[in-house]
Amino acid sequence: MLRLAADVGPGGVVLETAVCELDMQGRVRRWGAAAQRVFGFSEAQALGSVLPMVPYDLRDETLERLRDAASGASADEHSTVWCRADGEPLELAVSMAHLGANGNGPTVALIARDISERRLEQAQLEAYAKDVRASFGRELRRAHELERSYFHTVQALAAAVEAKDGYTGAHIQRVHAIGLLLAREVAPDQVADPQLAYGFLLHDIGKLSVPDAVLKKPGPLTDTEWSLMRRHPEAGARILDAIPFLDRAVDVVLHHHERWDGRGYPARLQEDGIPLWARIFSVADTVDAITSNRPYRRGRPLDEAIEEIVSRAGTQFDPDCADALADLDHGAVREVVATGT
Repeated sequence: MLRLAADVGPGGVVLETAVCELDMQGRVRRWGAAAQRVFGFSEAQALGSVLPMVPYDLRDETLERLRDAASGASADEHSTVWCRADGEPLELAVSMAHLGANGNGPTVALIARDISERRLEQAQLEAYAKDVRASFGRELRRAHELERSYFHTVQALAAAVEAKDGYTGAHIQRVHAIGLLLAREVAPDQVADPQLAYGFLLHDIGKLSVPDAVLKKPGPLTDTEWSLMRRHPEAGARILDAIPFLDRAVDVVLHHHERWDGRGYPARLQEDGIPLWARIFSVADTVDAITSNRPYRRGRPLDEAIEEIVSRAGTQFDPDCADALADLDHGAVREVVATGT
């Protein structure tokens, strides 16, 4: 299970963000240290109880949102006031994401951000990484649950990014699918490695550190704002650092904005110095960027996207990856990109 939270940071500022897992009746299925810090309920108190942090007059509304999320309906982050175990009101920004079915039936990840105070970015990064590492330390001791736990955790991490950066819609799932199609052509011997898929799914995890005012700004970014945005690969790598089953996935997170000619960021790597998985993903990410509808423009046809990427082979993109895109079954790629148009 994913838990997001932090200890006390510089100046006594605390980052408090948690993700718990709920079933369709609102019963808590997973609850950990982060949720306990945010809401004050212990794991023993929370597990099996129905929305213990939600006031009774808001439970019907919350259950309706939960079921909408489980059905796949688009759900924006919304502000609300819930309660801690001691009855203290807690102002939150809440979003939900469908996790799929497990032994308890369909479940939903509930992501709750304490917005009663502004949080320090560094406190967020350090505490988030600490809590994720602690979470996986516990999961590693449960060998028979590892595979399922890994998948659910990565899925919830990806859901957390989409909940924060909602305009991307199903971007994460599309680039994951396109990336795997391309990887089967470029690196068929590596495509079965789950870390490849995890890296594709978590490529923008660092955007959790980007202020909402920058991430969701409707107009052009200033130079200062671009500088903040360009830090997200390194922020993402710090978030995932030292999680054993993501040690290679970090290559995608850290280097997916590098360029073949060395003019990318953050490390200005070039050519074969860029990890192969990051080179593959860069092409897949650009396919989705060109073909997807955005609030300010319509997506362009897949053929135009492929033509543009091939034209940038040897400058922005690995020539082998660009050529492999041109050789892919365009019908399969078109099925994926169609969900973003």
